Amino acid sequence: MNASRVALLAAVVANLWGWLGPVVQDNRGWQAFRVALSPLWPYEQFRIQPGLLLVLSVASALTNVLFVGLAVWLTFTEERRAKVILWIAAAATLLNLHWPISMGEESAQLESGYFVWVCSFVLLALAAFLARPTRR
Repeated sequence: MNASRVALLAAVVANLWGWLGPVVQDNRGWQAFRVALSPLWPYEQFRIQPGLLLVLSVASALTNVLFVGLAVWLTFTEERRAKVILWIAAAATLLNLHWPISMGEESAQLESGYFVWVCSFVLLALAAFLARPTRR
């Protein structure tokens, strides 16, 4: 197994842990996903006020779908397309890093699941970087 595949496997495991692990106040990742997506798919009594946070929240939730698509694409794509996956995964990582800023003082409530989830996007970008063809 080459380094790119190892990083991709680590990314998938980290992403799964992010979904199942504690993210905020003992809420699991899948629950955080539902809260972030609540403007489009109502979840309990959660409401996000219209504005930038609403856009960032929904976009962050949708990066989960993007993660799956990119992981599958990287698995079956040609090496020369890995650069595109690298840039998209890096952009998704940066987008997902908005939570500690957006949450302000409440960011202290973020737990390991959030950080492992963000690391899964970093690992996906690393896998794409390692999959790029080497120049000789």
